[in-house]
Amino acid sequence: MIKDNKLVQAKIIKRIEESASFAVLGKAKELEKQGEKVIHLEIGEPDFNPPESSINALIESLRRGETHYTTAQGIIELRKAIAEYERNFRKINIEPEQIVITPGAKPMILFALLAAVNPGEKVLYPDPGYLSYKSLISFIGAIPVPYKLDKSRNFAIDFDDLRTKIDRKTTCIIINTPSNPTGMIHTPEELKEIVKIADENNLLIISDEVYSRIYFDGEKHNSILNYADSHHNIILIDAFSKTYAMTGFRLGYGVLPKELVGAVVKLIQNSFSCVPEFIQRAGIVALKEGEEFISRMVNEFQKRRDKIYSILKDVEGIHISRPKGAFYFFPEIKVNIDSAEFAKYLLENYKVALLPGDAFGENGKNHVRISFANSLENLIEASNRIADGLEKLRKERGLRA
Repeated sequence: MIKDNKLVQAKIIKRIEESASFAVLGKAKELEKQGEKVIHLEIGEPDFNPPESSINALIESLRRGETHYTTAQGIIELRKAIAEYERNFRKINIEPEQIVITPGAKPMILFALLAAVNPGEKVLYPDPGYLSYKSLISFIGAIPVPYKLDKSRNFAIDFDDLRTKIDRKTTCIIINTPSNPTGMIHTPEELKEIVKIADENNLLIISDEVYSRIYFDGEKHNSILNYADSHHNIILIDAFSKTYAMTGFRLGYGVLPKELVGAVVKLIQNSFSCVPEFIQRAGIVALKEGEEFISRMVNEFQKRRDKIYSILKDVEGIHISRPKGAFYFFPEIKVNIDSAEFAKYLLENYKVALLPGDAFGENGKNHVRISFANSLENLIEASNRIADGLEKLRKERGLRA
């Protein structure tokens, strides 16, 4: 609107928050412009190149002239490939008609909420949890309600807290496993309990599983779809970004109850129209030929995880646990400093960029998120800098009681 001859942002924009990841990245880039060498541990992006076969598939698609509009739901070849992948990986039988292709996972989260949740209804989301959940829930006019992940139990769901948050306005619950930011995973018992609670209270479940292929120490992925007799109230969200290091390709998908497919397709038709066909062709090849790539990448992530842990586990002023999945540590800072100030201190004084834990919710307070999607050399240097910074702060400010 125009007010006093000035353009004023719409009120709806106030419902959505700036991404902490990109805000810290912006500050780090400013330091780099000044000639500083910053070690980036803030962005959740694999530092690997995508599979070469996927890159070649994209180029070949371009050369074939596949540069025009395609169906809003996604080309049938990719949806069939995803259905086959789901049968092999998650051991679930789905139809290509249930699958909708989007530019990454975020639009699918938004469109799922828009398609299934009314303004004024309540949506439960994990705390600490992925920072876009709260923003997107608020953006659609719904009410974001955090449920507690208990850090004393490796961030397992606090079901006593969760149950107290459900009332007649609650219509949806979001779960995320492996977790961003904690790197922890939900057990089969937790997932079964979520299914039970959702069925008892007529809740839709949105299951964000974008880190489903990044597990360590022989752990295997547990999808909530494997613990539900019916999938009528479950939306599965996955993406190629983390699994195949295809963040810049912007390629994700949702597996939806059939009743919601048409609604989501309408939203696509009226927003971005479709994901480019050449991107989708790259996704088909990744699904069919990417297993060796995933194995190599995850093995490297595990080496990095173990090295960082070996450096920081005995440092006074930090409590750190080894994550079971994804590529994040979420340690608690025991020094007398809040997490935002600590992150700023490290960036300005030690040129290490990481994220304050309270960006992920109230239960992330006093924590920081450390991404180990960087080279082993950089991670060792960053870990030593973090240790040095903690030692200095501990001497200056002491430890929290």
